[in-house]
Amino acid sequence: MEQLVEYKAELFNKISIEAESNSSFPEESFFNYVSDLLAEVGILDDVEYSPFKNTNKGIRIDGYSWNPLEKTVSAIIVDFTNEPEISKSLSNSQIRDLAKRASRFLENVCQEKFIESLEITDPGRFAASEIAALAGETIKYRIVILTDQILTSRIKKIKIESIREIETSTEIWDLERLKGLEASGAEYEEFSVDFMKLGGGIRVLPANESENGVSSYLGVMPGQLLSDIYHEFGQRLLESNVRTFLDFRAGTNRGMRKSLLTEPTRFFAYNNGITVTATKIETYIENGQTYVSSLENMQVVNGGQTTAAIYFSPRDKGGIKGTEKTYNYADIDLSKVFVQMKLTVIEDKQVSDIVKSNIATFANSQNSIQQSDLVSNHPYHLSIETRSRKQLMPAGEMGISSKWYYERVRGQYSTQCRPLSAEQKRKFETEFPKRQVFTKTDMAKYENTWRMLPHIVKKGAQANLKLFGADVIKEFEKDESTFGPTYFNDLVSKAILFRSVDVAILGSEWYRGEKGLKAEMTTFSIALTRRLLLNKKLDINLSTIFANQKVSETLLSSIVSLAREIRQKITDASFTGGVTNASEFCKSEKGWNRIQLIHFDFNNLRKTDVLSTEEAIEARVEKRELNKVAKSISGLEYVLSVSEKEWGLIADFYSQTYPPSHKNVALPRKYQNLHLYGKMLSENQLGASMPIRTEAYNQGFDYVSA
Repeated sequence: MEQLVEYKAELFNKISIEAESNSSFPEESFFNYVSDLLAEVGILDDVEYSPFKNTNKGIRIDGYSWNPLEKTVSAIIVDFTNEPEISKSLSNSQIRDLAKRASRFLENVCQEKFIESLEITDPGRFAASEIAALAGETIKYRIVILTDQILTSRIKKIKIESIREIETSTEIWDLERLKGLEASGAEYEEFSVDFMKLGGGIRVLPANESENGVSSYLGVMPGQLLSDIYHEFGQRLLESNVRTFLDFRAGTNRGMRKSLLTEPTRFFAYNNGITVTATKIETYIENGQTYVSSLENMQVVNGGQTTAAIYFSPRDKGGIKGTEKTYNYADIDLSKVFVQMKLTVIEDKQVSDIVKSNIATFANSQNSIQQSDLVSNHPYHLSIETRSRKQLMPAGEMGISSKWYYERVRGQYSTQCRPLSAEQKRKFETEFPKRQVFTKTDMAKYENTWRMLPHIVKKGAQANLKLFGADVIKEFEKDESTFGPTYFNDLVSKAILFRSVDVAILGSEWYRGEKGLKAEMTTFSIALTRRLLLNKKLDINLSTIFANQKVSETLLSSIVSLAREIRQKITDASFTGGVTNASEFCKSEKGWNRIQLIHFDFNNLRKTDVLSTEEAIEARVEKRELNKVAKSISGLEYVLSVSEKEWGLIADFYSQTYPPSHKNVALPRKYQNLHLYGKMLSENQLGASMPIRTEAYNQGFDYVSA
């Protein structure tokens, strides 16, 4: 309880500071903070803050979320005490009352009379219109209660009365659950899959006994059971997967749907099966056979397409015409469908991420999925993490030099703080202020906004990260030197720019009078500013932002004014071509192309706010030179990070193909000598170390360190 009290005080502090700096209500800051946290673990995505309240009719929501991977609409409602102490608890009757208020809103969204009764500027009208537009696709409704109270009972999820014959449930994120999620440091919330409650145990064949906390099994997963598990846990089940299921446009997915419909008993023969990991397993023996009764933190690391195809196919509209009859997708019989399953249980949390990453890599080695998609452990992310711990920022207006902390793995910051004494924690937070922590999804948002891809940013945190990751890792592997210290400094500038615009929009009078679409306004206004400046052979000066650690008032006010213009345009059906769903309009490339036609004059900018074409070229040359120096240092670090013995074995490996004078043989020998005698090498020689070692492994070399 003591830790929970401490967490509540810390949370209150965070929300108070955020609310004050953003000139917003504490409830809104709490909503944003928790929404971001849940988006990080794939529970909510593309969240919109749209507060609406009608006390007389008992209707209320604070925001909503659409999850296309689960085809689920979430109505979000906040219960925030705005108190530093734990003084209240939330009873089941209070939960039902809150849920009913949000439920009434969902019940009314498809009634034109209800929407017309709302003011045109009411965020509730916007939310109702957006949710109504998604009604045809929605499979589930979910009411999400966010609260800083504790529950009188530990129930996380409650099924309630269906809305328009669509299954509806209530999910509660209280203080204790939020603390558990933040403290875990995991990329997902821990959960348990109870097969007995879902239809019965799964018979498996133990493939190997537990070794170093890892054991493996082979089994057959019933299609109906797999569908039920996905229905219960959604994309949380696929959180460690390297792919996400989008639709049936891909040939592979259409083929799976067709075989499920026309040849369900042969699906096992046609399909490669699924690869599953878990952190704990419960089994029982029956008639000499081993059965799995439950799994902790079940993750499908390969076979996400198969899992989602089995779930969505029977729910899809239409069918396939045959010579004698039409096969309707709704008639798919999952009781005839079975899938091969390879299960690995990894009980040791210290090696869990590495083992899961390796399993996913090898499981996907024969298809188009690249190892680069397993983002967290890629050298690009490791490089950003390393630089974030080293590179000191200019003092800026605060007068104190500090650093920006990159959370390569969610929860790193809190984990690093936890064991520190009060004095150590104070020093740590001075060096790495909480306001300067950013995550993978944050970085992807900043970068793709700068790259003028706001429509990609609007696809949601996880989708944007995946698309950004695929691009940037190709760039990294093509020329690692461009991602040196100046890249990190520019990244910090992009973060400052994005966050400053976001806060400025939130505090603007025009936004306060008509809330909603803030996420769209932030990314589109920055992207459009850059596009319009580039059209004039100018660009935003990131160096000025970095030097001052802030955005100038002239640049900020111009971007916020442009944001207002964009807001007016995308809510005008004559501009969007009749598209009434502004959020969906902003997710399309067609929408972004249309927005780029908006005209805006940047007459108030200072000279230091922008760079001319010539200045931009000079800046790039200067940054390239600085990165070259940094590359030689990183090359030295890399050579020394690999053992002298391994470099010798790499040289021996290459000597089977090349003469002693060839660089692939000669340089590893030089790297050995650097270890043994400290003999320095040139920048180019050091820079070749990673490619030479990588190529050796690609050609079949392998080495196991002691």
